[in-house]
Amino acid sequence: MQNSPSRRAVLIGAGSLALLLAGCTRTTDITPTADGKRSITLQTPAVAATWDPVAATDTESQRVVRQVYDTLIGLDGQTGNPSPALAESWEISEDGLTYSFRLREGVTFHDGTDLDAAAVVTNIQRWIALGRSDSPDVGDVSTLFDSRADAGEKTPSKRSSENSSSDKKSTQDPAPTPQLTQQDPLGQSDASVVAPVAQVTAVTARTVRLKLRRRLTPLLRALAQPVFGIVSPAALAQAGAMTSVPKEGGLRRKAVGTGAFTAAEDGDTVVLTATKDHFTGEPGVDEVRLVPTPSVTRRAWDLSAERSDAFDLVTVDVLKSLVQSGLQVPPRDPFSVAYLGLNRSQRWLGEDRVRRAIAHALDRNALLELFLSSTKAAKSPLAPSLGVKEPSIEYGHDQAKAKRLLEEADYDGSAIPFVFPTGVERPYLPQPELLYALISGQLGTVGLNIEPVPLAWDEGYLDAVTNGRHPGLHLLGLQGTYRDPECFLGRLFLRTSAEFDYDAPEVRRRLRQARALPDGDARLAAYADVAELLTLDLPLIPLVYPISSLALGPRISEYPLSPVLDEPFSQIKLTQ
Repeated sequence: MQNSPSRRAVLIGAGSLALLLAGCTRTTDITPTADGKRSITLQTPAVAATWDPVAATDTESQRVVRQVYDTLIGLDGQTGNPSPALAESWEISEDGLTYSFRLREGVTFHDGTDLDAAAVVTNIQRWIALGRSDSPDVGDVSTLFDSRADAGEKTPSKRSSENSSSDKKSTQDPAPTPQLTQQDPLGQSDASVVAPVAQVTAVTARTVRLKLRRRLTPLLRALAQPVFGIVSPAALAQAGAMTSVPKEGGLRRKAVGTGAFTAAEDGDTVVLTATKDHFTGEPGVDEVRLVPTPSVTRRAWDLSAERSDAFDLVTVDVLKSLVQSGLQVPPRDPFSVAYLGLNRSQRWLGEDRVRRAIAHALDRNALLELFLSSTKAAKSPLAPSLGVKEPSIEYGHDQAKAKRLLEEADYDGSAIPFVFPTGVERPYLPQPELLYALISGQLGTVGLNIEPVPLAWDEGYLDAVTNGRHPGLHLLGLQGTYRDPECFLGRLFLRTSAEFDYDAPEVRRRLRQARALPDGDARLAAYADVAELLTLDLPLIPLVYPISSLALGPRISEYPLSPVLDEPFSQIKLTQ
């Protein structure tokens, strides 16, 4: 975000591709709807799973949640730094343990109730309760507010940590031991750490005080995520959602926030209607219709035929036709990573040499053809713009070495399942079926027997993979939602991971250390150490750093582009 000229991007300056297209962009007059609304249609790749902020772990749910709920902290569009939102100001004690938030006056929820300190306290108490609940649906709430994430308490795992290279060196693994720069600066063991939040109180009607037991350096930045949208306490009580995430009813399709839009359903379409007197000012549109359209070909055709005004996730196979049609295709700055997951409960993936053979079998540069231009092969699970040094351990494309490692591991040709999503495009996986085909072909070339396991995204792919129900290989990725290494590494590895069947106390310990260090070189070095350990252990193999783009029709003159997808629709501007 620091490299981006402006979140309120004028599209002729939004990137090299936008510059290329600017000269042939068409403009027309706005045609309001029959009732006079300035309405636009945005086609999306999938249906939003939920409107409950804490459960909004998928991109489409977060797209809705960002518009309907405000967070305590916002993000500055040009720097990515914390900025005022529901909290108009805040103070942090010198020791970094006490946060005092001063709330805006005159803000009300969509149900007419007042936003006050008690309402914010209720939401924070919910985050703490849900973080402790073992619910698989609570996003980043679990890693920021759950004591077990800091105490290293185990979640069910078939494979113990003694099989992790970073915790106990395998006598069969000749991989180099990384040289770590941070030597236990906090002196914390798994057993010595307790819940990070000591107390949350409403000091006055407009002041919330949050006391921590130890420093959480990324806290302010993390609070800007959509999962921390502030919900009406009355709606929480009515839904019975304080200590659970209701699967049906409740907040799943009912949103009561303070945001610039309210939400309603029209079949699978989400209809967002602008509210009056929001503190961000007069919106540029009155209504946004989010229409799920899984086929990117259909999305491109509808936009070219002016049956829609925009669509998200342009893929390489439709880019040429969009350019020829003179449509705007502004790219976001890259802030995501696609990876190949290796679940160790599968027999052969529990073998160090087999995992390393897979890493050497991959030709990541050959995968780039499926992604938009300027994408590059990944060496780390962290986005490069975070400034964390890349791991020194490298697995270059070396088929001979991969075959030799498989022989040393006595691999007998048994099938290794490879689950991949169908019927979906994600910012980090624009064409997952084709990506699977390329990767499985590369693995097959070195002698691995890959068993394809296609699973539709809307039939529970994400839940099945992250909860380890398909041991073997899988495709997934991370879209960064705030600018901090914790957003990537903490989300994946601060708790024992069922996704990879990976339990590494040393990784968790160093992540706790890193999140408590003040911003600066020492903190970046601490995260570099964790990335080094993960590169040795290989619970996942980073593939590429994708770039996602939108396609915009002639009625839209400005769109609030954001690498972390913080794109308030109220800032959309239409042609006049």
